[in-house]
Amino acid sequence: MVVDTDADPVSESPRRPGKARAGTDARIMRAALEILRVHGPHRVTVEAVAALSGVAKTTIYRRYANREEILDAALDSQAITPCVPDGLCVYDRMKWTLEQVRRALASDMGMGSVGAVLIDEDPDFTESFREIINARSDVVAGVLRAAVDAGAVRADLDIDTAVSMLVGSYLGAYLRHGEVSESWADGVVHAMCPELEPDAHEH
Repeated sequence: MVVDTDADPVSESPRRPGKARAGTDARIMRAALEILRVHGPHRVTVEAVAALSGVAKTTIYRRYANREEILDAALDSQAITPCVPDGLCVYDRMKWTLEQVRRALASDMGMGSVGAVLIDEDPDFTESFREIINARSDVVAGVLRAAVDAGAVRADLDIDTAVSMLVGSYLGAYLRHGEVSESWADGVVHAMCPELEPDAHEH
């Protein structure tokens, strides 16, 4: 059922309209991101978002003038650079960075987005996607540099190539198997730095 969620609220509570609007905004964005993850940017339309979210098109148009604004808002919601948690050993920091790669490609942006970028379906979207991925890749690069400084990996490691290999290993696993094992991050850390162990360093 599609409803106009900006209609007059039944409650007279002054706080209810704000909460209702926030809930509607969240439903719109969840739907837009789900479509983006699965199908790519070309399928993010007002009609598709309305159908999936259950929010009326008239309500969506009060917030977004067109599909491009919805897509921009969806991308902006993912443009958050994660911070490495404190207190992690070298092994766990590297594993954490790999989980950020997994999250960006599988959960946040999705393979629908990756496919669109590979064929450059929408140049503006491709540019925005790369900005998000590169921002997260910078975090990965920082962890690798710290590992080099700590002597955990070889001093002549090419950081940029290593980051590309880490991102590529996820895509390679997905292309070969149709899914990525939960042990993927551990396997990659062992392959890159076989001398590291989860419990070999104090936090």
